[in-house]
Amino acid sequence: MRIDALFLGGTSIDLIQNKSFTASVGGGITNSAIIAAKLGLKTALLSKIGKDPLGDFAIDFLKSRGVNTSGIIRDPDINTPIAIARIDRSGDSRYTFYKNSPKDSIVPLKNAPKGILNACEIFHFGSSFSYQKETSVEALKYVKYLKKRGALISFDPNLRPNSIKDKPEVKNRVLRLLNLSDLAKLSEIDLSYLTGQKDPAKGLKTLKKRLKREVILTLGAKGCAYLDHAGKLIKIPAFKIKTADTIGAGDAFTSGLIYKLIKEGKRDFFANIRRNMIFASAVSALTCAKPGANQGLKDIKQVYSFLDKKKKGG
Repeated sequence: MRIDALFLGGTSIDLIQNKSFTASVGGGITNSAIIAAKLGLKTALLSKIGKDPLGDFAIDFLKSRGVNTSGIIRDPDINTPIAIARIDRSGDSRYTFYKNSPKDSIVPLKNAPKGILNACEIFHFGSSFSYQKETSVEALKYVKYLKKRGALISFDPNLRPNSIKDKPEVKNRVLRLLNLSDLAKLSEIDLSYLTGQKDPAKGLKTLKKRLKREVILTLGAKGCAYLDHAGKLIKIPAFKIKTADTIGAGDAFTSGLIYKLIKEGKRDFFANIRRNMIFASAVSALTCAKPGANQGLKDIKQVYSFLDKKKKGG
């Protein structure tokens, strides 16, 4: 069995509130797994949900999207998490979470199916699973195990500072995991939290001096940025589209990066970083064109068609 990308993180049921509620499967890492599968990658997800009707819904949805679910734990003693997303006029969302405790969310390395664990080329993880005390310990075990196997490590911390109590400890956990990553996708919030810098260029320079790792920064409607080895900031503007909402925008961007990293390998991926950031931006834009994280993107052909149209001025 070949697995292009193995994902580790939380899975939830997203209730998207506009005029009424719409249910979908979500969670940042889960969104990335679904979108990567739509792009044509063989993906598998390690997660933990309840043995309840919402969990059944999640499993059926993931399977229908081509995600291998053999690594998802069904625990009868917990509930499948729920996230309520309220959409504002600009399409941005605010969340209310109903989650299990970090201890009840652990996906033990020792229980992960060896068939998918030892067959992946890229391991991607992040969100609260990567920085909450109990789950962070387990995430570190996965990273160390898979690095020894030669898998590339991709990381998206997706920090939510307002929900973090032990801020210094969380910062240290994230920095330690970043230092083990081959690719990291950070948001402006992540970068400011880790460096104290609000300016993207200063923040990336501060982080690169400390870690000497490859970091790609998303800037929301302003696009994305990357600090190259010469210290030059490469900025890519976001595509202008009619936005339904921004749910999963960053997760989709990450999936685009992972797709290109798989197809090109690490050396060529960073040699062609500008082109690959544009590709990831297209994946993100298509995701934002329809409500929710899983409706806008159809497949890889749609991405290249979108890029061709934009190249011609469409």
